[in-house]
Amino acid sequence: MAVFLISYDLRKPDYDYQPLYDALDEIGAKHIQDSVWGVNTTDSAETVFDNLWQHLHSSKDRLFVVTFDKTKNFKANNSITKLSDL
Repeated sequence: MAVFLISYDLRKPDYDYQPLYDALDEIGAKHIQDSVWGVNTTDSAETVFDNLWQHLHSSKDRLFVVTFDKTKNFKANNSITKLSDL
């Protein structure tokens, strides 16, 4: 299993992004900060990205999926979900 951090910028705020939030919930992602989520999954970064990208609605939307090694040194404050809990 791998832990991924998922970050996005939704460039069309008047659009309904609920399908994106539902997709994040379906893969078991945990909300870390406003537009940052984390997930522990057997899927690849590419699979996670492709699954979520289909729910974005503007070519200006941004999506970033990166592997996160929670055994390495990191620091966070006031996260909704602790990174160590992923």
